[in-house]
Amino acid sequence: MGGKGSGPSNNQMVQFEMQQAQEAKDKENLRQARLNQGKSAIDQLFGPTNFDDNFYNKYQTANLDYNLPQLTDQYDKAKMGMTYDLARAGTLRSTAAGYAQSLLEKQNAVNEASVRAKADADTAALRQSIASQQQQAYNQLYQTEDPTVAANTAATSVANAQLTQPNLTPMQSMFTPLAIGLSSSVAQPYGQYSANQLVQRSPMGSGNMVTSQT
Repeated sequence: MGGKGSGPSNNQMVQFEMQQAQEAKDKENLRQARLNQGKSAIDQLFGPTNFDDNFYNKYQTANLDYNLPQLTDQYDKAKMGMTYDLARAGTLRSTAAGYAQSLLEKQNAVNEASVRAKADADTAALRQSIASQQQQAYNQLYQTEDPTVAANTAATSVANAQLTQPNLTPMQSMFTPLAIGLSSSVAQPYGQYSANQLVQRSPMGSGNMVTSQT
């Protein structure tokens, strides 16, 4: 009576649970090793070897090298037109001419600052885009837990990103011709105050165009 049961003993149950825990631990260690392998590969692909400051500086320089010469051409044409109109109005050597030139120079400085700011913004957007692609590679790695697939996808993204070029499109007009009034025979009696009134600023949106009025 009261014989031993046929089920596993407490010692056997403990050993079984310990074995299961060890197997789970080994499985997790292998998973972490795969993730670490994949993350290291992704970090290397998106690291300084491919995307250092020189890469981004080159992109920004290409942007400026395309746009700044266009701005210079527009400035030269605006200055030529202003000089011609001042000469035709007989005010080429007047105070109004100097005032007009100062406004044109100021407008040119504002436009150049705008061009450089856009180059900065475009370069920052490229940095953000590449960081986003790196995060996407991480996400794929964590979803698949396959470092090879994730690394191959990351390598393709990196190769494409390295070919990225600025969006080079012809620059819209940044200057407007100065409308020069009063001939010298009328302007001279007005004196310095009236000469300054020959050129006034008029709004042109982001370009800050300038005109002069009679």
